[in-house]
Amino acid sequence: MKTMPNSTKDEKFRWIRPILDREAAIKDMVKVSPFAERTLKYWLAAYRTCGIDGLENKSTRPKSHPRETPIRIKENVIDLRKKTKLSALKLHWKLEREYIHIHPRTIGKILKREGLTRKYRSRKEGFRWES
Repeated sequence: MKTMPNSTKDEKFRWIRPILDREAAIKDMVKVSPFAERTLKYWLAAYRTCGIDGLENKSTRPKSHPRETPIRIKENVIDLRKKTKLSALKLHWKLEREYIHIHPRTIGKILKREGLTRKYRSRKEGFRWES
């Protein structure tokens, strides 16, 4: 009785094992498997270099954020807001005088993320008279 694979690396290994054991060629496996030839070759290369651990799914999360606002500028914006209670646009003007160039909307996003924006009450809808 055949068992179902427990993880993705077991599933990948199940599809490349006949190729490794020389029971089938890659072209033959492509015809019966739901995966492309390129995918099977990629899995084979990963298995040959790192073994069974090479078949583990890799993270697609970005390793860096090149356009992220530097921490020093964020801290500067937060400190200025706490001291002066100025709006994002006025903070932008103040930082421009210190030769720190940052867009007002970016300042607004930083303040919102830190919870330094005002919370306005929404107006409740009153009774409407219809005739």
